[in-house]
Amino acid sequence: MNRKFKEIDATLQGLNYSTDAHFKWLVTILRFVSHRDVQLAEITFSDAHDHCEFGQWLNEQLKAEREDKHFLLEIDAKHRQVHQACRQVVTAIENKHSRSGAFDLFEATLLEFTASLSHYKQHLLQLRTSYDALTGLPLRRILDESFEKRNSRVQVEGLYLLLLDIDHFKKVNDTYGHLVGDAVLRSLALNLEENVRRAETVYRYGGEEFIILLQANNDRDAVAAAERLRQCISATETVSGENRIRITFTSGLTRVQSGESLREVLERADKALYRGKHSGRNCTMLIDPHFHCLNATR
Repeated sequence: MNRKFKEIDATLQGLNYSTDAHFKWLVTILRFVSHRDVQLAEITFSDAHDHCEFGQWLNEQLKAEREDKHFLLEIDAKHRQVHQACRQVVTAIENKHSRSGAFDLFEATLLEFTASLSHYKQHLLQLRTSYDALTGLPLRRILDESFEKRNSRVQVEGLYLLLLDIDHFKKVNDTYGHLVGDAVLRSLALNLEENVRRAETVYRYGGEEFIILLQANNDRDAVAAAERLRQCISATETVSGENRIRITFTSGLTRVQSGESLREVLERADKALYRGKHSGRNCTMLIDPHFHCLNATR
């Protein structure tokens, strides 16, 4: 399953667990203040936010380089404020000072903290819907949002779009059933991801069509990469129950030109794919910016 998809699920799971732990910590604070029957000396420390379970989880997340780090930094700031306000409440109670202002501040910081958590969780859930539930691959929406940024780097590194379609996939569904068809799609997605470089991305375009953004310096290298994938998939057997299935795919390959829109690139790749389908399938069809096609299968 896609690395990013698994990271989102792991983050959601960690966020939910550590948030629950933080609210349990608040109950422990109340017990500490009222009965002193629990050990909680670190509440008076200026770095108390690092001692609670939520703080430990958050610090681990902040160590990594992540695109959503701004959400985590906002949560970290609100989390620190909660602990600071909590210390003021405990101090006011112990010194028998007026507690109204301290409790008001504590309430306000808690609300801001929970709001930052909700904002981040909403972001994660929305991001999760941009990934295919069956294969875990990013969907067209992710490609739409990231393509312009990827395209801006084509002058530095060659970028190619590979649009592929499973050959005779309807026959797989008709012969073995849709559950087996789903197993074939999952197996293909997994094998494609395992055989592209980490900087390259596999997308589920729809149905039995997939898109891969390949990095290559020239047409020859791009064709070699596409052919390596095609041959790898054709040699792979999908096992589903008692069924053992081999599939092939046909693909249209084109180089992304600087400043091109995704629509323009897809139009060209789709033209190449169409030509490949009508040239015997199980092949890679390279197309240039002038829509000249070349059957690149070796």
